[in-house]
Formats: sequence, C-alpha cells, structure tokens
Amino acid sequence: MKIYDMDKKCYIEVQKIDNASSKIEQLSDALYCFENGIFSIIYDKSQPFLVEYIKSLDQSILHQEDMQFLYFTSGTTGTPTGVYKKRENSLKQSDALLKTIKDGKFNRVVTTVPFVHIYGVDIGAIVPMQLDIDIWVKENFLPEELAIEAEKEGTLIVTTPVFIKALNRIKKDVKFPKSLFLTSTSPLPLEDAIEFHKHYDCSVMQLFASTETGLMGYRKDNEEILTAYDGVSIGEKDGMLNISSDLVTSRILSKGVIKDVEQPFQTEDIVEIYKEGKFKLLGRSSNLIKIAGKRISTQQIETIIESIDEIDAVLIKVRRDDRALKDEILDIYVESKVNLESKKLRSLFKSYFGSINIAYKIHNNIKVTRSSVGKKIGFKEI
Repeated sequence: MKIYDMDKKCYIEVQKIDNASSKIEQLSDALYCFENGIFSIIYDKSQPFLVEYIKSLDQSILHQEDMQFLYFTSGTTGTPTGVYKKRENSLKQSDALLKTIKDGKFNRVVTTVPFVHIYGVDIGAIVPMQLDIDIWVKENFLPEELAIEAEKEGTLIVTTPVFIKALNRIKKDVKFPKSLFLTSTSPLPLEDAIEFHKHYDCSVMQLFASTETGLMGYRKDNEEILTAYDGVSIGEKDGMLNISSDLVTSRILSKGVIKDVEQPFQTEDIVEIYKEGKFKLLGRSSNLIKIAGKRISTQQIETIIESIDEIDAVLIKVRRDDRALKDEILDIYVESKVNLESKKLRSLFKSYFGSINIAYKIHNNIKVTRSSVGKKIGFKEI
C-alpha cells in the first residue's frame, strides 16, 4: 500500500508528521501511527476553537496506553467530545465493511475527504491498507475530476453525498460500472442514489455510522432499508436506536472527564426496526417536530424543498417559542440563486403533508456551510 499525491503526481512516504495540516500529511501521519501502534489525537486543526479547547485540557489524561486514536468532534456546536478508539475497533470495522463489498475487485482507493475523523481514517486509510492497494488523494477535487478517476476500472471512491449530487447535476457522459462509491453518513436522498446509478451505471453505498459506534448499517442504490453490518446488534428504546458491537468505543472524554461506555450504546436516531438486522432511519430526536400528531423529520423537509430545481441547499432549525400560538417554528435557511416564496412552499407542503399547518420563517440569501464529510453544520448570510 502506497500513497499517491495527485497534486504533485508522485508517491509519498508514510511517515510521522507533527501538526499535519494538509490531507496528504494527515493521511501519512495517521497511517504511520496506526502501523507502528503510536497513540494519536486526531482533529481538524483548521478550527481555532477546537485547537484552543484541546490545548485547555489536562494533557496528562488525554494519552491512554491501550488506545490507538482519540477523535474529537468538530466543535461547531456545543462542547467537543473526545472519542477513544482501539486498534481492534478499526480493524474489525474494516473487516465488517469489506464483507459487504467482497464481490468487487479494487486496485486503488480515491478519497475526497480529509483524514481528521473516523470516516476519513478508518474508511479512507485503514480499509485500503487492509486491501493492500494504493490510496490516491489530492487537496481539493472538482466533480469532473472525480468522474475521470472513477472511470478507471476497479476504483473504490470514498466521498460524500455532496459529490454524488454534484455529479448528478453535471451528468458527465461517462460510465464506471466496475467502480464503487462509498458515501458518508450525511443523508443522501433515495432519488439521488437512484439517479446516480442510472446515469453512471455505478453503485453508491451509503454508510451509516458515528464516531462513538463506528459503522452501524448501510444501504445501496435504491434500497430504503438499512442493513446492520456483520457483528452489529441493533435494538430500540423509546423509538431510538441502540447498538452493541466490537466497533463501539469503550471510552469517551466529556468535559475533561474520561467516562466508560456501556453497551448497548444509546443513540439519538429515530428508527423503525423491521426484522433482525434491518431498520429504517427516520431522523434524530433533536431534529423531529410533531405537527397534528405526526412526527416529521427536518431532514425530510429539507429534502422536499431541495427537490425544487432552483434550490441548492436547505438547512432547517427548530425554534421553540412558548409565547407563540404554535410552540415549534421552522427557521428555513435557503441557499439559492432565486428567493423561495412562501406561496410556493405552502403549496409544496400541502402536496406532501396534506392540510396540516406548518409554522415557518424563510431566510433567503444564505450560504449553507458543511463539515468535511458533507454534513450541514451551519449557515451564513451572503
């Protein structure tokens, strides 16, 4: 396994790099630490708040002898949580994923994501290490460039739903039937997965995971139902998913205190469980609203609005106002070249939800910001 720097057009050495900042450096350092059993703290050093927060912690408690990595969440909302991972967590996770793609023959991995989280390191680096195939990476990809790389037979592409949507929009006249796209856990609407497969003759597998649990489930192409990975047991409590597996972390660092994690690990994901190992994701407990007795996910509403051709992205926040006649109001932040009008939105809601009244406020001229894996994390006015 070697690393190919697509910007410099050459192979680079796997080595220890303190304060790694570029994708190439992050990848090289993470692999070196993993191969040599060196404990490493992994986080996005481009976020000043996160850097300062980690510096403020008691450094003597960060290092844990029996752990491989300490991942920190992005720190965009709330207090960042540190999640410890053992070497065995990553190896067993890699094995679980490889069992689901055993029918494919891959000779290289191309990844668009940075190596500052579990998705980048465990999927984008340790999986190709296990397969003993080269990792191709560049600092920034254009959708057109990714399509060119995917044309090469036997390419495994580790990317995000943002690239799937972008490739659907440009509809480049190419096919890549002998490659496979793996996307992160940021929601990918079913229609986008179907359109992608139809146009490019290539499958896309969406991975459902979290830093604490590791991989939980996956779905492919036109599948609506998620399948739990081998060795992952699922259950539910009060409608929310819980997980037991060897991939779940045994320890977290919360507000400067190390805490042991018990299993089953309780998530905040609202699910319907159908039969053993099969479940449907409805949303997260913090992103559900109840209207006329119906539970509706804000992710579902975002997807509905984004189906309008002129709309590029939508982010919805639930505002609870006890003084208002309706205590749940949707703040709808819209990234678009044209303004979203209330009349059009009400008509759209009626076609999906019937006559129920959804209270909302539209905010146009917004840029929706995303994390490195494509998850919507905030917004700013243009």
